[in-house]
Amino acid sequence: MKLGLRDKGMLLISQLLIKLGRLRYDQFSADELNVLLSENLPQSFPLAIPAGQAHVAVNSGKLTFNAPDNRLCIQLLASITINVAETTIYRAHLIITLSASPDYNKHESTLYFTEKQVDNIIMVNDDYALLKDTQFLLSRFVPGNLDSLLGRSLKNILSLVTVGTSDQAVEYLKLYLSGSKQAVLDFHKPQIEKAILDKMATLPLHHIMREDQWREVLFARYGKTVRVEPSSLRFYF
Repeated sequence: MKLGLRDKGMLLISQLLIKLGRLRYDQFSADELNVLLSENLPQSFPLAIPAGQAHVAVNSGKLTFNAPDNRLCIQLLASITINVAETTIYRAHLIITLSASPDYNKHESTLYFTEKQVDNIIMVNDDYALLKDTQFLLSRFVPGNLDSLLGRSLKNILSLVTVGTSDQAVEYLKLYLSGSKQAVLDFHKPQIEKAILDKMATLPLHHIMREDQWREVLFARYGKTVRVEPSSLRFYF
């Protein structure tokens, strides 16, 4: 066992309290769990788009508790940036809310998180938000004077922007000509959700009780279930 003398004493006392029925659970606060969360941040990933490059960066996160549904929730502060022809045409701060349910396997002494899902993705309307307007886009990407575009159809103009690459790229850039930041985000929400869940699948989102932490040694020996409470993640003996 990798415990010091003091920790061994705490372990013995706690074991006695459990046997006497005086100690029913241990618990971890949001602050304690946020320390563990910060070890897996920041994260980033690209989004595949028909024209240009898109990138999402997850910078920080904060844990909250949903006791009625036994869900551990994470609010992530993220940003999305979209560049076309080496120009940033869209950017925004996002709040992404995830949730999962704790599931403790006492035979493996391991805490798993199951039923992971993205609950919400909302845009923060702050000074960081950017959407280039229609005139800027056309003047940036279409050579010559804008007066030369008079009489052309929107599809024809956008074909110049994308150098005739594809109808899909043309349809995509119409999102920006609408002038709606929310419309652009709504288009990308399914991609962001999938990318986050794919990223979560690559992270070690389980926790094996460690032999050098007396509280975890105690739970490995006597732990039965883990539940989300109003202000803590509680480990029941």
